Amino acid sequence: MKRKVAILLSGGIDSSFACYLLLKKGFSPVGITFKNGYNFSFNCERAHHICAKLGIPYYVIDIKKEFKKIVIDYFLTSYLQGLTPNPCVICNRYIKFGILVNYAKNLGCGCIATGHYVKTFRENGRLILMRGKSIFKSQEYFLAGVAPQVLGKAIFPLENYTKEEVKKEIKKLGIYPFSMNESKDICFIEDDYREFIRSQIKNHNDYRGNIKDIKGNLLGVHTGIYRFTYGQREGLGVRGIHPLYVKDINPKTKEVIVAEKELILKKEFKVKDLNWFYPRKNYKNLKVKLRYNSFPLNCSVEMEGEDNLICALEEKDIPSPGQFAVFYEGDKVVVAGFIA
Repeated sequence: MKRKVAILLSGGIDSSFACYLLLKKGFSPVGITFKNGYNFSFNCERAHHICAKLGIPYYVIDIKKEFKKIVIDYFLTSYLQGLTPNPCVICNRYIKFGILVNYAKNLGCGCIATGHYVKTFRENGRLILMRGKSIFKSQEYFLAGVAPQVLGKAIFPLENYTKEEVKKEIKKLGIYPFSMNESKDICFIEDDYREFIRSQIKNHNDYRGNIKDIKGNLLGVHTGIYRFTYGQREGLGVRGIHPLYVKDINPKTKEVIVAEKELILKKEFKVKDLNWFYPRKNYKNLKVKLRYNSFPLNCSVEMEGEDNLICALEEKDIPSPGQFAVFYEGDKVVVAGFIA
């Protein structure tokens, strides 16, 4: 019998082509789309079209309540506490590689698959996560928060493809008669994330406050701490002799502290909620990405108890509390966690 695989379909070209590859490789794919209350109906229509074209079963799961509780509430709470969240990391950990895994079992599927551009393999009995062939679209950063034992149950058909190759191949196949526009960075945000947060708040005055410099001098006022992130320069609404950046966000006083760039750069920072792919220990000569699109920085890490580590950068940068830090040895992910 062919091995049944549950594949998460967004209606985009990546997951659609991944589904085709599974079928071509002799698997028996089952298409699944999550209805989270924010993705549009045409996503389901496109995914359904692909499954009908390939002759495979297709299911739509309504997870609006779970998505609201796990992803949206986390997103809102983080910004209102002065943190910079990463909802895609949380969604992958608890939704795509949480709910999907359980649903796949109920369908009799032995494993799951997605259209992520990543590679996984076994090394000395450990599951290793690493960059895919598509360097500029590689998505191991977003999966680095998923436990290795869960990733071990997943197949990533696009590991040896680039985005351009996928576009070219799916066009030749003629199975995707839709536009090939890129998906949104955050699926539940239509335009400006600040306006989305504002629409969810009952009392806006609870989040207004002052903008001060590091000496405590009042420079101006703001309409909500959720409008700021660490290191932000544009849109501050205040000016100084030299360019100013956000140095600190205090959720208790609602104050935003700004300073010149050299005063906000850090050499060390703490990372918590660690997800290890390599053995737990101190490491030198690693690289770290502080954001998905950021340039990898040279660093070393030192354990602080069982659940935290201290990252020491070779050159100072601006780590944002709440964001996700992923540490690499070459193309392989060593450990990842949230900036404290």
